[in-house]
Amino acid sequence: MKHTSLIIFVFLLFNAFGYSEEQVELAQNEVTIKGTLLSSDDPSVAQPLVILIAGSGPTDRNGNNPQMKNNSLKMLAESLASSGYGVLRYDKRGIAESKIEDLDPSKLSFDSFIEDAVGWSNKYAADVRFNQIILAGHSQGSLVALCAANQCENVDGVISLAGAGEPIHNILKWQLSRTLKPEQQGLVGAYLDTLAGGDTLTTTPGVLAELFHPSVQPFLISWMKYDPAKQAAKLKVPLLIINGTTDIQVTVEQAEKLQAAQKDAKYAIISNMNHILKFTKEENMMAQLELYSDPDLPLHKKLTKTITTWLKQFNK
Repeated sequence: MKHTSLIIFVFLLFNAFGYSEEQVELAQNEVTIKGTLLSSDDPSVAQPLVILIAGSGPTDRNGNNPQMKNNSLKMLAESLASSGYGVLRYDKRGIAESKIEDLDPSKLSFDSFIEDAVGWSNKYAADVRFNQIILAGHSQGSLVALCAANQCENVDGVISLAGAGEPIHNILKWQLSRTLKPEQQGLVGAYLDTLAGGDTLTTTPGVLAELFHPSVQPFLISWMKYDPAKQAAKLKVPLLIINGTTDIQVTVEQAEKLQAAQKDAKYAIISNMNHILKFTKEENMMAQLELYSDPDLPLHKKLTKTITTWLKQFNK
């Protein structure tokens, strides 16, 4: 009899956080943003909703893009849902199922990404299934989350995952300095400074022509005007900052800048976690890039626990 009771208890334990998957959408100024919502199978119990915001480039709701597939955000969403949290992840505007027909890249603005995050927050703040809205932004999405939280009264907390602490033009200078020849670095730095000042380039540079393409410059300018540290300092809601020690794109020093700006933030550095939130001791760029295209490599085992521990304290 005791053995049977134990089996029933274990069964209930592992099914306590069952969740359902729903395909959802958000209408935003004649644009439809598509996403996937994971929520509790028990509609009588309201739960916090974590909204995952993808990083830069053509990154979809799962953390993938046409060049690489690692399923990092899909894994994180399912892990958090299994831990008892609602999770929404969505394709950024213009990407994957949120594709915009005849999109003019020059009309795309970083502010649109912020507006979309605010739109999702407002949509689900009115949903009785959820009692809190937490924005969790990865990489570029970290800045989107910070900005959206400062513009939306319905956001209750922010999680920065591998987020920068400096404006993107400074980050790009550092990233490009690792691959450009010394004689190219000064020229590219000058180009970035011009864009950061709000001006487009009079000539398109041969070096990194794709990055500085005329159609992309307005978006870069709109992105560069936001300083992550200043946005963190303005926050009126709890902030969790998570970075990994083997992140080859956004260093731990960037997380330190965010923490310095927001002293009340919870600060967690995960040893041997890279930019796509997976375990590796490898710091070599080329060796790490192989991991970016491994959809079966699991998340770093400490990531979900770090997030859920903070959420439990935050939700008391």
